[in-house]
Amino acid sequence: MSLMRIALLPLLLTFRLPALAYESDFHFGLTYWLAIQAGFDHQQSHDIARGDELTDTGLLDAKHAIIWQLCIKRQEDASKLTRYLHFRAQNPPPALPAARPVDNTEVFAQGQINSVLAEPGHGPQAHLLKFGQALHGWQDSFSHHGVSDHHAPCPEQWVWTHAIDRGGALQHQADRTYVYPFDCREAAKTSYGYLHRYRQSMSLTTTAKDWSALEPQVFAFCQLKTRTAKSQWLETHNVPQARAIAGNTSLSDGDQRFWGSPAIDLRPAPAKVTAAMPAVPDYERQTTGWRLDTEADALLQSTLESLAVKSSPQARQWANAFLQTWLTSPPEQLPQTLAPFFGGRPMTLEDQPIDRLLRLRMTDRGLADDAEFPPGKFVGDAQGFVTADEQTWRSLLVPPRAQELPALVGNGQNDELFLIAVLRSAPNAVLILKARSVEQGYAVEGLVVQVFH
Repeated sequence: MSLMRIALLPLLLTFRLPALAYESDFHFGLTYWLAIQAGFDHQQSHDIARGDELTDTGLLDAKHAIIWQLCIKRQEDASKLTRYLHFRAQNPPPALPAARPVDNTEVFAQGQINSVLAEPGHGPQAHLLKFGQALHGWQDSFSHHGVSDHHAPCPEQWVWTHAIDRGGALQHQADRTYVYPFDCREAAKTSYGYLHRYRQSMSLTTTAKDWSALEPQVFAFCQLKTRTAKSQWLETHNVPQARAIAGNTSLSDGDQRFWGSPAIDLRPAPAKVTAAMPAVPDYERQTTGWRLDTEADALLQSTLESLAVKSSPQARQWANAFLQTWLTSPPEQLPQTLAPFFGGRPMTLEDQPIDRLLRLRMTDRGLADDAEFPPGKFVGDAQGFVTADEQTWRSLLVPPRAQELPALVGNGQNDELFLIAVLRSAPNAVLILKARSVEQGYAVEGLVVQVFH
């Protein structure tokens, strides 16, 4: 198989290909609260919740490689890993999407969580983290329920996306609890049941609360639509790091602004609510002591070890110049400053590539996803867009794992260039760009924003 399947890449420039699930508000915030209600102490609840959350966030710097391997190189283990962690479909790939729907009544959907529950030695930190990872896959079986909606360029027999009957691959519905609040409630109820089962072999002194007492509060959580509302619920319910958790979602801000909210502290020592929280490292710099279970880790290592991305010095120089210009230019000047990277053609704020790049820089992630909201409305708002200078622009990007570059850059046939970048402020949206070789360097042929987590 060649390094890249170039013939299919023009299709990449047309579609967004979400692979969505619940976000940190559910995977960390609500899971922590449910663990407390089930009788686990703060440390134990913290470990369960971070095991759940790290199944997404712990792989943040591996997204570049997973997307490259699955959608460009057609590496099969990247698809198998995605199924194992987020799309617990009974039938494995390769198969057409209709032959491998996600259904949480199937054995495989419940297999990982039941295996962990059957193991001896409940309670040690490593096992709590493993239990949290298993909870993650189970919870995703609700948000991902149904048949994936295939769109090129990802191969139809391997791709995983939002279900057709949940908005399809081009919509952002399934990860937002308020769109399907009854599913959110059921995911919480069954997760609480698993927490009950997990504690049975432990000597916990606190009595677990009855689900009926929790259900109204959970259902209220499931119906909240903004970061502000989620943060307030979490804070009211004594969940530490409420603002950081809410800030790590794609919801609209609401009454408060969440630009600059800290990262969630996913390190072993549990975070305490204090007046002045210490600075929390970026996610890929946190020493968490977490790793995937044996089967998932083998798939991840296969995906990463077979990664072969070659790029010329000229390609890397052009990519760095593009990223710096994109992230340092005043928003209203993007059409002019980025024009040289698009072959010098005249551009406006309404041109689709500029619109997509502006939306990626918007700090309100909910409004950024709203096609009816023009990014130009935020022009002049000091907090409307992420903006850096020539010394700090790299800090806005999540570097690919084990690489010093701020983004993944690769050359294809005829010296074509491919760029994959992830912004810290929009961690679930991946920029994928293709540029052709021209006399002056490269010119963008198209770009896509793929929502992936």
